Amino acid sequence: MIAKEFELFLLEQEETFLTPAENLAVLIDTHNADHAILLLSQMTYTRVPVVTAEKKFVGTIGLRDIFAYQMEQGLSQEVMADMDIVHMTKKDVAVVNPDYTLTDVLHKLVDEPFLPVVDKDGIFQGIITRKSILKAVNALLHDFSKEYEIRSK
Repeated sequence: MIAKEFELFLLEQEETFLTPAENLAVLIDTHNADHAILLLSQMTYTRVPVVTAEKKFVGTIGLRDIFAYQMEQGLSQEVMADMDIVHMTKKDVAVVNPDYTLTDVLHKLVDEPFLPVVDKDGIFQGIITRKSILKAVNALLHDFSKEYEIRSK
């Protein structure tokens, strides 16, 4: 359990946690592997969200997923080039809903660089990155005593 004062301090920065879907590079599940490779090789991100044309969350994908799928299936580059990425997408990823708790986010971000935020209808809302949470924790460590008095027992 997070100390109440720490949680309140961190939640004051909550508006900086979520990067909205419209501000993100995402792939559509029907994009082909060549398109995904081109996009992923031009980005600094190792993984990106994959959604349907209707904005439903499918999973995430990275270059490693694409190449691993090709190797596992023994597919030629020509066959892979036109294949939909839905087949290569990692679908068993941790997600949170828009009513997430800070504890849930912190637990899940230990193993993930970002958490997709998905509403009850499966619509992708955006992501919470480990970086955004670490910035809030950094502020907590540096600025907490400006707002709260810390006393020894």
